[in-house]
Formats: sequence, structure tokens, C-alpha cells
Amino acid sequence: MKTSSRFALIALGICTALGVQAGIIGVAGGSGAPSATLGSYTMTPFGDDSRAVFTDVTSTETTPIGGVVGFSSSMSLRTIGNGWATWSHGYTGDVYFGGSSFTLTLPAGTGAFYFYAEPNSFALYNVSATSSAQVVEQLTNGNSGANYFGFYGTGGDTISSITISFATGSQGGAVGEFGIARAFTSVPDAGQTFGLLGAALVLVIGLRRRLA
Repeated sequence: MKTSSRFALIALGICTALGVQAGIIGVAGGSGAPSATLGSYTMTPFGDDSRAVFTDVTSTETTPIGGVVGFSSSMSLRTIGNGWATWSHGYTGDVYFGGSSFTLTLPAGTGAFYFYAEPNSFALYNVSATSSAQVVEQLTNGNSGANYFGFYGTGGDTISSITISFATGSQGGAVGEFGIARAFTSVPDAGQTFGLLGAALVLVIGLRRRLA
């Protein structure tokens, strides 16, 4: 192999080392209580919705990172025990009841987001959530069986929307118990960058001497 070709491969290795593969990762978390973290993100739960129960809404109130979570169709605000019968792991806060499929639009700069979902009918139904072609599916019990769904970005990627679908026969479902984190904005450390470039230069010099 020519020296120039080897140098090109080394340069490619440097770029790989300095960059982080971007993408969205989905997580199925079951019916247990949410973790404080999702991927490398520390999550912040939403506060209570101050609006009246049974109000039809098209978004949440302000999120912990600013902005709102928008709903693609009108949702009915309920609370567990007041308009929505059951959930899981002792949660008793707000939920939003909608149809068989709807989309959540997230605030700009969202790095990670989780929610729970539960079918309306008291039986087992498949619930799926999709973001950036990443699909998470879980069999979810409509009787005290709300399941956790989470998505987080890697390599600086952000999450713009999540589409939630309840299987036929479920009579729609509810989502709630949201948590969110802002995307990281860090850049590669300058010392690490120059260190890797220096190591690559030493390797190139060594290769040239061997071929001389």
C-alpha cells in the first residue's frame, strides 16, 4: 500500500475518533417507575398541569426546558382516579387521553424524552412509539399497566417528534408522566484533538521511514 493511502486511512481513523455517531435510540422500560437518567441524560419530570380536568388541550403547559409539547389532535386532560381509572407504579398525576394515533411535537433542543402510555380498554394491547424511524413496541395492559417509552439522541442529535399508536380495539389511550432533558452542546476538547493529531503524525513519519 502506498504511503498516501495509509495516510488517508489514518486520517479517517482520526475523524472517527473525534466524531460521535449521531442517531436516536429508543427504550422500552416496562411498567416500573422511571429512572432518573435516560442514556447519558439526567431527566427532569414535568410539573402538574394546572388546567381543569376534562379540558380539551392541544399541548402541555411549559416544559422544564421551555416551550411546550404539542399534540397533533386535541387531547382530554385527566388525572388518575379522576377521568382515568388506572396507571402503574403508584403514579397519580396528569394524563392526556386521545385517539388511536397521535404525534407529540417536542421543544427545540430536546435531547431525551420519556413518557408512559396505557390503552383505554382494560385488556392487553400493543402500543408503539416511533421517532426518526426508531420504533419501540410493548404489550401494554389497560388495567394498571402503563408502560415507559423513552427516546434519546446521540452525537448531538435531537428529537423533534414522537408518534404513538394504540392497536385496533384499544379505544385509543392516554399518555402522561413526561420527562425531558436538553441536548448536549459540548464540542471536542482541544487538547484531545491535538493529541490525536500528533499521534497520527508520528505514525505517518514511521511509515515513510519504513518505505524509504
